Amino acid sequence: MSKALDIAKEVLAAVGGKANVTGNDICMTRLRIRTSDPSLVDTDQLTATRGVLGIVQRGKGGIEVVFGPGKVEDVHDAIADLTGVESREKGFGADGPSRMDVIVNQKPEAEKGAEPEAAPKAEDESEDDLAEVQSLVSMLDEKGDDYPEPEPTSVLVLNGPNINMLGIREPGIYGTDNFSDLLQLCQDAAAEAGFDRCACYQSNHEGDLVDAIQDAYGKYDGIVINPGAYTHTSIAILDAAKAVQLPIVEVHISKVDGREDFRQVSYIRQACFETITGMGIQGYRKAILDLAEKLDL
Repeated sequence: MSKALDIAKEVLAAVGGKANVTGNDICMTRLRIRTSDPSLVDTDQLTATRGVLGIVQRGKGGIEVVFGPGKVEDVHDAIADLTGVESREKGFGADGPSRMDVIVNQKPEAEKGAEPEAAPKAEDESEDDLAEVQSLVSMLDEKGDDYPEPEPTSVLVLNGPNINMLGIREPGIYGTDNFSDLLQLCQDAAAEAGFDRCACYQSNHEGDLVDAIQDAYGKYDGIVINPGAYTHTSIAILDAAKAVQLPIVEVHISKVDGREDFRQVSYIRQACFETITGMGIQGYRKAILDLAEKLDL
């Protein structure tokens, strides 16, 4: 196990340290690791790690490290001990490959200063290792069952009463951008953030907004909401937001905290992971980008 621990430490050093590891799983002879910052991964260093036959980069921050039989379990367990990150039930299958690069290690383990094995590797084990690497190379042209196509991601932008009057309504407070400008900004920001779809809905009626939140369940990955005046009055909108349990960002065009006393209460805030105020319509862009980051897009 001490050798596996040493290899695990080398792997962690190559992927940017244990703090950069957010997922740790195994599939056959492949160690699956997810990183929060892919730019910290040194693929050359990882490929040169003892016992590594090759690597495959998958999705955003996902990487598979191929070991020979009998090694990957101990290395996985050692990484789990070092990082505290255990296997996840769904693994990385739901992410799908957004990028697929296979790097095969051409150097035998002995050339990398590894300790000699207690017994020479059997001939059939070498053939299994080669077959494993060849199967990885074939993934460049094939999508395996372990990696289905990623589900489309979508964001719902909800606006309450009078937001449709942008450009007309109190421009000294809400600015001169009109509602069409806001809708275009949301579409552009969603595409920039990596969402496949952005739906924008505005209503002056509380029940319509409640219905829209309820309808978002199972259809959208998150919500950006500006309830307008209902921010300060509607428990019904708060209850709907709590019911669907989607990640939600509250956004306001003006800096409501510096306005009238009756605008100091926000019911919807209790269901949101972030509140953005006082940035004009650009606050929607920040809200969409922050939501995408929350969803790890």
